[in-house]
Amino acid sequence: MITSELKKIIKEETNIDLENKEVLTCRDRDFVEARGIYYKLLRKYTNMTYLKIGKTVNKNHATVLHASEAFPYWLKQDEGLLNTYNKIKEKFTKYLGYEKLDKKLEYNLEMLVDNYLMLKKQYEELKRKYENNNLLD
Repeated sequence: MITSELKKIIKEETNIDLENKEVLTCRDRDFVEARGIYYKLLRKYTNMTYLKIGKTVNKNHATVLHASEAFPYWLKQDEGLLNTYNKIKEKFTKYLGYEKLDKKLEYNLEMLVDNYLMLKKQYEELKRKYENNNLLD
């Protein structure tokens, strides 16, 4: 299951076991941040609601929501947390198969930019012709 895989990845990177009941109730910063990573990644990369995420770690939806909203500020304040989050996110998205999707999105973005530039060129050419025709009238 996705939640157990993410818990496993978090444990590998932080040595914090989100299966341990004592860890889930501890208010030490490292434990709170590990839970924040868990909440944020599940919310971002799955269709799980705050309630469903909370149930996997015996928390209510409000706790998950609060941590998810505060998490970006934690990342801005702590470069170490940011590095840890990025490592975990990379492993988790690889597990979910997002690396293939990212390459596809990158290709699509390049195609869109090319199309935009071609349309812009056509627009400028039509605009020039229109202005020239108005000058002749």
